[in-house]
Amino acid sequence: MDASTRKRMADDLRSLLTKNPGQHKRQLLKGLQSRGWTGLTSTDVNSVLYGISAMFVHDDHTPPLWRVDAGCKTIEPTPQPRPTGIPRLYSGPPPRAWQIEALDAWRAADRRGVVEAVTGTGKTAVGILAAAEAIESGRRVLILVPGRDLLDQWYEKVGKEIPGRKIGRFGDGCDDGLAENHVVVSTVQSACRRRMLPAGQSGLLIADEVHRYGADAFANALEEEFDQRLGLTATYEREDNGLEQYVTPYFLSSTNGRRSRSPVVMHCDYERALADDILARFRIGLVGVSLTPSEQEEYDEYDEAAKKTRSALIRNYGCPESPFGEFMRAANQLAEGGNEDSRATRVARQYLNAFSKRRALLAESDRKAAALDQLAPVLARADRGLVFTETKLSAESAAAILRQRGIAAQDFTSDLKRDERKQRLRHFKEGRIRVLAAPRVLDEGVDVPEADVGVIVAASRSRRQMIQRMGRIIRPKEDRHPAVFFVLYVRGTAEDPDLGGHGTFLKAMTDTAEEVHVFSPSAGTSDLLAWFAEAANLRT
Repeated sequence: MDASTRKRMADDLRSLLTKNPGQHKRQLLKGLQSRGWTGLTSTDVNSVLYGISAMFVHDDHTPPLWRVDAGCKTIEPTPQPRPTGIPRLYSGPPPRAWQIEALDAWRAADRRGVVEAVTGTGKTAVGILAAAEAIESGRRVLILVPGRDLLDQWYEKVGKEIPGRKIGRFGDGCDDGLAENHVVVSTVQSACRRRMLPAGQSGLLIADEVHRYGADAFANALEEEFDQRLGLTATYEREDNGLEQYVTPYFLSSTNGRRSRSPVVMHCDYERALADDILARFRIGLVGVSLTPSEQEEYDEYDEAAKKTRSALIRNYGCPESPFGEFMRAANQLAEGGNEDSRATRVARQYLNAFSKRRALLAESDRKAAALDQLAPVLARADRGLVFTETKLSAESAAAILRQRGIAAQDFTSDLKRDERKQRLRHFKEGRIRVLAAPRVLDEGVDVPEADVGVIVAASRSRRQMIQRMGRIIRPKEDRHPAVFFVLYVRGTAEDPDLGGHGTFLKAMTDTAEEVHVFSPSAGTSDLLAWFAEAANLRT
């Protein structure tokens, strides 16, 4: 969209919002269409609303409700100034607008806080900018990561974008420290066993995937001696109370503490990322299947057992009903044994067994495998695809199904050696592998090459996990085509969107996706392929 078109759209948007403030993007799109605009999407509308911050402001609703800034004196879009306040040591790509805003918000909160930004928007850059600034002020920087893959990725990126400084690693066979290095990237597993900041030295602690550090052991790595603290995450949430107990108190400053009890100083959600053209437009197809008669019989048995034992654990043995993560933690503790009441251990084990079998049955149902087979022509036409499963076995089975249809597909699981995983990612990037099928190993901490089609074979209770998976698919495409996401689910179960399956995640996606299409039970390969071709603007 050229400058004159943006100017005309801004004029019309201001007129619409002056007459009727508090409209969301789709209402404004209809308003523009009534004024003769054609060929627009809600993403185009957001691009102008977010891009001209001197004219338009919004609230915290989902989707945001917009109005004209009362202080706006002109309808001329204000040119974006060249970013200021970038540390001189920083030699990376020019920061995006939201990254500069995040850095400024963190500074305003006494340099303590969490930046929450959906996968693919560039959280790492905010951390590196903060690290460069901390080094300039004479501080040492500790970067905590939850795994070895992220250890290497951060080490390489920091060394490249803050050149001329000593960068070390701690963990995975490395033993570097902050006494002799300006920056140390450490796995949290290693850092929680040693005091990292030298006595008398001030420092910045950056916690990547900060939601992971709400566990008892990992919280030991959050050293009080670091006067500056920055957390990075796609979603600041856990299913247990680990954030409230450990993470929030550590990152909450007195400044943002007066405003709220959340340490989050900046959100970059899908609305903002799409408006800033950081992520690709996307569409979601919901593909429902049914269980076979024998599977249904098994499911009913496991479901009844899980419900019965869960009620008993809550009613008789003190397990909290919610949040679910706290209930599971208590159930696992009882299942370990050593209790005064052996019946509690027995009931907990019965629950966990039924829960696990119910989940596995849904993840590996025969008709989901058949649905994946129907999607094979779609994946064959895609540039690259990712299939997300629940278990290693289902990942291997998914890859085998696609190979039988002539698609170069491989599983990607934790059973592979580290070099094997790197090789498969490289082959995927080069196009020698067209589809990777993976359980949770791809959800966090792995730098996955761009893909344009994603298939969820197994549902997840975790909104964070689903957002991580979405971020693997909706990175910007060179051809500007929208990304496509298929979600397989079993009708009439906890996976079913009509029964609350994918709850908060699906609501957020519905508000942001260009389309959420529910396929009928009779839909076949031709229907799936036709919808994909339309979504990707291809000819069938």
